Amino acid sequence: MLKGIGRSLSRLQAVNLHDKLMPMTYVPEAVAVYEAFDARGILHAFGVNPSVTNKLKNHEAKLRAPVMIAALSWTHTYLRSLEKRSEGNAAPLEVGNPDLLIREIADTHPPEPIQIWTEQWIYVRRGSPAKEIIADVSEWLEEAVLLAKATNLDEDQAALTDIERAQLIAILETTLAVLKSPMVEPGLLKKTARVAQEVAQKAAKKKVEEALGIGLDRVAKRILELIASLM
Repeated sequence: MLKGIGRSLSRLQAVNLHDKLMPMTYVPEAVAVYEAFDARGILHAFGVNPSVTNKLKNHEAKLRAPVMIAALSWTHTYLRSLEKRSEGNAAPLEVGNPDLLIREIADTHPPEPIQIWTEQWIYVRRGSPAKEIIADVSEWLEEAVLLAKATNLDEDQAALTDIERAQLIAILETTLAVLKSPMVEPGLLKKTARVAQEVAQKAAKKKVEEALGIGLDRVAKRILELIASLM
């Protein structure tokens, strides 16, 4: 499995794909690994968001190249941890897991409280145009969370400090949770859009984590469309 993910990852990293939408057929070895994960009931065990993992096992699906690379890199780290653990050379499986590293940072240095002016809770009816926008925003938020967690850059080279990254992930995941509920809150959505725009601008200015910046810029614009559709 590790070799299969490694071959697919090397193929992706060898070409300049930018933000191109890539078919999973481009990385057949990886698809075979995710199919095996699914058959064993562990497809979601390594922490990648369900909407992404469901595409990883599907030959017909497509993912943006940076998201695909991030997912495969995350999986590669997970499989290496398993391999080292089985050899008895590594301690806990948690070592190297980006999700747990982010949580450690947040627990050790909790981000400052995020101030949000709550306006009102709005019920989103079935069949409402807002439902389609919510589906888009949710998918892009999940991709942004993955890209934010899976960076392999040192803090001084990245678009964000570790604390800023933990805070970004916290607000993105909170917004995702709210969007899964029957009601949404425009104040939270406005804050999320503002944070997403700020991080996108930082990434563009520093010319790093550009895929994350592009994704967050899309998130911000689509959230503003969502807010408008609710009013």
